[in-house]
Amino acid sequence: MTLLLVLLLSLGATLAQNTTECDGLKANFDLKKVIGAWYVVAIIPGKQFPERQKEVTCFKMELSETDEAGLRWLMNKELGLHESSMDGTVIRQRYHSEHPFDIWSRSTGNGCFRQVLSLDTNHTQIGEALSHNATMQLHLIETKEDGVFLIQILWGKMVSAVIYRPQMEVTQDQLKPAYNFMTGLRGTQRLPIICDNTLRSILHVN
Repeated sequence: MTLLLVLLLSLGATLAQNTTECDGLKANFDLKKVIGAWYVVAIIPGKQFPERQKEVTCFKMELSETDEAGLRWLMNKELGLHESSMDGTVIRQRYHSEHPFDIWSRSTGNGCFRQVLSLDTNHTQIGEALSHNATMQLHLIETKEDGVFLIQILWGKMVSAVIYRPQMEVTQDQLKPAYNFMTGLRGTQRLPIICDNTLRSILHVN
């Protein structure tokens, strides 16, 4: 299992302090524009990300809007998790890695989401899902020179942000708009780590 995959699946444990509506950060997020397939191309490491870790596996992520009533029913009935306030948008992120999984998140306003549930795609029982209480926010950046980026800001100690593009490959120069955006929001950031683009068989999993 890759490092990024482990971090995404363990967010509920690593986030000791969840924030309310993403520390008041305002998202430039349009759900209609980001529905569809994206590729993890880089991460911006957090303060406790290992200095020696220089490789991050890249893979495909599909983002879709789902039914909040159905998700609430599954959580209440099968998991005993009572989400009384799940009004509004619910999204599902499906990660096509060597260990495929889904993450469901509910909107808390201002482009901010609370990750509530994850489940391996080879499991058919919702009772095998993991519950989460992790905060994340989505931002869409569109540039003429470097194209479109989807930035997923995380409130963890290991990863500050995951950077996605509609296509696979990226360079450090192309990542400058995403890096500058994060620096403007959160202050000086560590340099992005570009994912390992050699794992093309993983990227093309349907």
